[in-house]
Amino acid sequence: MSLRLGTFNVWGLPETFGFGDDVSSRMRLIARRLQASDLDVLLIQEAWTDEVRSTLRAGALQAGFEVADGPSASGGLMTLSRRPILRSRFERFRFRGDPERLGTGEFIGGKGFQSSVIEGAHGPVDVVNTHLHARYRRERPRLNSAVRLAQLLQVLRHLSETEGTVVLGGDFNCAAGDIEYDLFQGLSHAFELGGGSRHPTLSRTNYYKRHRTAEDKRIDFLFVRPGPDVAWRARDARLLFAETARIREIDRSLSDHFGFRAELELAPLVHPVAASSGSPPDPAAILRARRLLDVADAEALRRQRVHTEQAWTFAAAATVALGARRAPPISRRRLLRSVAGVSAGLSIVPAGAYGALAHFDTQGKRGAFADARATLAQLERVTRDVRA
Repeated sequence: MSLRLGTFNVWGLPETFGFGDDVSSRMRLIARRLQASDLDVLLIQEAWTDEVRSTLRAGALQAGFEVADGPSASGGLMTLSRRPILRSRFERFRFRGDPERLGTGEFIGGKGFQSSVIEGAHGPVDVVNTHLHARYRRERPRLNSAVRLAQLLQVLRHLSETEGTVVLGGDFNCAAGDIEYDLFQGLSHAFELGGGSRHPTLSRTNYYKRHRTAEDKRIDFLFVRPGPDVAWRARDARLLFAETARIREIDRSLSDHFGFRAELELAPLVHPVAASSGSPPDPAAILRARRLLDVADAEALRRQRVHTEQAWTFAAAATVALGARRAPPISRRRLLRSVAGVSAGLSIVPAGAYGALAHFDTQGKRGAFADARATLAQLERVTRDVRA
């Protein structure tokens, strides 16, 4: 069986608040170009709005794709397949970003991964589409890596519970050589279909990235975790949808990312009895992953401490203001009491908000990292069992 696979972040954010440029025009062009595509499976990220999803869905159906979205997907993900989709589900990442950072969109968007089982020539193939967290803290790259590792460990738990061959792709928001990328490969034994090829999907040659000052790089990947009775080969790795299109009298790109594609050939092993149940996770990778999660745990505790202190500060201010409001009448008493009342009201709101952040948000983050550690412990048990 041969599968021509692609992944493409379409940058389908709302134009209303300036998050996306030329969205409607670009989506119509992408939808039309699906008809000329020879892909068997296309993984789409950042199809955030109803208009974007509707346009892409209509174009995909007209091009002969089945579409996994709607109730079975969220987080801006869509999976298109010219092979029958047997079932599909979406799992939200437990780590969702910070609720007070509305401008990043990470908390509201609720990213995760979509798992779709497609019909293959030698049995079903699980196809996972994902979009990891972007920069959580621009000035703290190691914390960014820790957050993405926690999300990747959630995906790894799904892989560990899935038999047979799994294809995984999407926008990883990290590059080959980054610690979370290396740990994912060490823990999953998945193989990147580009074979280490460069093919930058974030590039200054992209119209919407023409002012980019950082080095070009690829953050969009396709992986395969072959089943124990499957031989595989990848070829024809290259950029996808990297051509320009005429929009408002200027040659523009179809997204602020280029897509990436590769062909995956799968065949039954001649002697499947000789195949092992899979290589165990690398013990060194487990140790490095645990240390990286320590960074995330420390940040969660720091946020809890800061927000608790802020909640108490505003609560104290509200108490003082209410006390001033109840003070006995003095000169200018009406003005003083009015100011005190307003101050009390203004202080109570942030006190409650910071208190909620300290409790619910911190608990959510610590729970996400606890789940990540539990997955690491499970992988460590597998390593011990295999070595025994």
